[in-house]
Amino acid sequence: MSATSPISLDTDQNARAEALHAGALVIDGSSVVMQEDAHFERARAGGVTATNHTVTHPPSDFETAMLDMATCRRWIGEHADRGLLATSVADIRSAKETGREAIIFGPQNTEFIGTDLGRFEAAYAMGVRILQLTYQRQNWVGTGCGERRDGGLSTFGRALVHEMDELGVVVDLSHCGHQTSFDAIAESRNPVILSHAHPAAVTPHVRAKSDELLRELAANGGVIGITALSAFLEDPEKRGERPGMEAFVRHLSYLIELIGIDHVGIGLDFDETNTPEKFAAARREHPELDTGFGWDDKRIHDLTHAGEEANVTRALVKMGLADDDIRKVLGGNFLRVFEGVWAP
Repeated sequence: MSATSPISLDTDQNARAEALHAGALVIDGSSVVMQEDAHFERARAGGVTATNHTVTHPPSDFETAMLDMATCRRWIGEHADRGLLATSVADIRSAKETGREAIIFGPQNTEFIGTDLGRFEAAYAMGVRILQLTYQRQNWVGTGCGERRDGGLSTFGRALVHEMDELGVVVDLSHCGHQTSFDAIAESRNPVILSHAHPAAVTPHVRAKSDELLRELAANGGVIGITALSAFLEDPEKRGERPGMEAFVRHLSYLIELIGIDHVGIGLDFDETNTPEKFAAARREHPELDTGFGWDDKRIHDLTHAGEEANVTRALVKMGLADDDIRKVLGGNFLRVFEGVWAP
């Protein structure tokens, strides 16, 4: 951890934060990894143990998705001294023990599957262990949160969720509509996750989740990862003002009070492949996600890349959370879900 910090801690608190972050399993529930050496440098600087990587672009077709997975597998293999593909909890623990980063394949859409469960099985064989059912729009599985009407989980979607349960793949509902999310929670025999999301009660947004949905998620053992995008954490009373760590803490505190410490994690949504051009194109494609923040202020202060993830631990120490609770938020809660779902 860097000696500099945006969060004011006394000497004892800082030492505690340093030790906690160094010893914890830190799991980022959502990121897009740039396949370059600098990625591992950022992850190491941020003390990241495991990353849920959006391994293929959400609208990818089957061939493109498979090629993306194969390319990433090869890149990870070429950097075996710094990273490994995680298909089990044992892989995540091994990464921590050996000072490497465990990369989890977690596509953010089922578009590439179409209506063919055989394609899903092929993705599983390639290493997929987390799968988001929809990305903003309607697909064969269900409805995204960017649609005006939510028809819920389709018949095929129910079959897919059952197959995910059977093989051991975590259901992710981050970009799903509310009815589709409720249906998936009811359909799955396993806990599901919101890998990167936030509570609507604190910051209303099309991507925000209602208290009712969050309670249902927790009742079934699931976890929500708090994101760090300005549009999701801004103060409704200060629209357009770029938030900082205080907003992150406000959302985190609300969730802990609402659903309990066992159901909260981090999903900071760092997209290392993003560019100003891609950012502008995404705003045109999904105008419902655009709330006015530009390229330079799209992320909250002090959580702009993986190398700054230690600031989360500093914030948790400043909040006064117990050590065990801090470890849960940093990665223990996600690990519990993975352990239950990925087990043979």
